[in-house]
Amino acid sequence: MAESETNNLPGLEATMLRWAREAGDIASSHYRRTGELRFKEGRQAVTEADLEIEKMLRRRIGAEFPADGIVGEELGSDFQGTGPVGSSGRTWHLDPVDGTLNFALGLPGFCTSIGLMKGHEVLAGCIYQPLLDDAFTATSGGGARLNGRSISVSARSRLVDAVVGTQLKKKGRFVQNPELLQALFLETMKIRKVGAIALELARVASGSYDALVGSFTEAIHLHDVAAGLLLIREAGGRATDHLGNEYQLGGPDLVATNGLIHDELIALIKRYSAD
Repeated sequence: MAESETNNLPGLEATMLRWAREAGDIASSHYRRTGELRFKEGRQAVTEADLEIEKMLRRRIGAEFPADGIVGEELGSDFQGTGPVGSSGRTWHLDPVDGTLNFALGLPGFCTSIGLMKGHEVLAGCIYQPLLDDAFTATSGGGARLNGRSISVSARSRLVDAVVGTQLKKKGRFVQNPELLQALFLETMKIRKVGAIALELARVASGSYDALVGSFTEAIHLHDVAAGLLLIREAGGRATDHLGNEYQLGGPDLVATNGLIHDELIALIKRYSAD
């Protein structure tokens, strides 16, 4: 595909959506038929659908954008260009099934996440939840959409009224600080935990949630959040670390909100954090 075509972000968005729906068909064919629960390193669930979807996405990218690099959750780095991010300077970050444990248990909270980056900028992203046929898409500077219709973050402006999604690892900041965890529960309206951070970022972007707090032990992988961070930005939200500094890709703590409750949420976290 020509360089001019790869820079056509609306066309690229449509291409990603086509791939994501193909991934959804694969996931749906395996849903509630994944067999015995299996785990990889770190007690992360894995199924045949994860591998099948990632291999399919790699084939599609390789055929249409052979100069681009690829990083996937299951198969790692498979750069198809001549440099660490491909000769084009772009890299695709793939999570074939985000929320694999949900998927393996027959629960609906899973999705496919596809993000295209150049340097530290996310150019385009797609998060697709196949059981609902919900497609969240965004392009840099082009806004965010759910099933083709523009979306924006919520208008709730008080933390006490906020619905907050969480992705909290056992050795992360919140679980290791019971006072902070309790305050998060007590000073918000409701807490939710779906178990698929890409999907929860999409729900913040579309206004279903007012915030998402992610606290990991180590780096948050780009395949988990690249597409979601673009959705947040293009929908008018805000993403920082736990101290309110601009989120640095790979950081272990992520706070993404509608922007209106951001400072209040950060102040809560600071009140119970040693740093």
